Parts: sequence; structure tokens; C-alpha cells
Amino acid sequence: MGADTSATHMIFFITSVVIALSVTGAIFLNIQSLTSAVTTGSKTLSEQLRTDITIINDPEKIPNSGDVYTFYVKNTGKEDLSTVYITVLINGVIVPWQTDSAVWQTGDVLMINATVQLANGSHNIRVITENGIEDSFNFRK
Repeated sequence: MGADTSATHMIFFITSVVIALSVTGAIFLNIQSLTSAVTTGSKTLSEQLRTDITIINDPEKIPNSGDVYTFYVKNTGKEDLSTVYITVLINGVIVPWQTDSAVWQTGDVLMINATVQLANGSHNIRVITENGIEDSFNFRK
């Protein structure tokens, strides 16, 4: 048991330390990715739980001027919303719409002027927020 044995043991020790550090680094990166995903998911879920909207029109009397129909949607949640990312669908089709405000605060009513041609009969409107919360409403023309 001379210098050859000691050198061999030292090489095995250094190799095992390098392998252990590599495995630790790989596990650390995976844990960081999981932590980031959980943080993002919990933030999204928290925003969804604080968001709620309600369409408050009278289903028998939808105000309109030609092909522009006016719908009133109230922010009944606890989160202020951006109107930039609101999607409006009438009968399953995305329709162009306009509003005067950029921020939809809690408790405020958003007036949506949707431009669409509708035949007489029953119709459905869905308003979807930026984080997927929606309300739908059946009405007649």
C-alpha cells in the first residue's frame, strides 16, 4: 500500500465529489423551475379568486342604435381589471367593442358598445376577463 493506492483513492474521491456536485446542481435547477411554476400558478389562482363580473342588462330591453348594442357589466370582484384584455363574444363570435375607460375598478359598471348584426330571436353574450373569469347572458332582440 504505497503511493499508488493513495493516488487511486484520491482520484476516486475527487471523481465522486465532482459527480455529487453535478447531481446537486441538476436537482437545484429542477427545484428552482418547480418553485417558479408554483409561484406563478398561485398568483394566477389568487387573481382568479378575487375576480368576478356580472352582466346587469335587462334581457328584454337591450339598448341599441342600429348595429351597436350596449351592455352593462359590473366588476363585482375585489380586483381592478384592465379593459384592454376583455373579450366579448355574441353567439360564440368575437365582436368588436368600445369603452371609454382603460381601468375597470371594483364596483364600477363597464359600458360595452358591441358592433354586431343580429337577427330577431334569442342571443347570448359572454364577457371574458384577462384571467379567464367570465359571465354569460341570454337576451332577445
